Amino acid sequence: MDTTLRDYSSPPWETSVYKGIPMSKCTPEKIKVIREIVGRPLKIRYRGPRNTTRDMVRSSHTRQSSCLKENAVTFTVYCR
Repeated sequence: MDTTLRDYSSPPWETSVYKGIPMSKCTPEKIKVIREIVGRPLKIRYRGPRNTTRDMVRSSHTRQSSCLKENAVTFTVYCR
């Protein structure tokens, strides 16, 4: 089953435009397409576990709220 960008649309009450997009779709070409669709400057937030020992004391929610790109599992798109 092919997924489209519409499958990752955020609900209207959230500030993000798209969320839960797998990192396999995070290529410069696809980010450019998202920018063209949205038509505004974007902010990309990477989501996934932060795998440092210092971060292991944080709750699982705050550990996943942002992370480095290389540790990310998904990403979220916001308008600036």
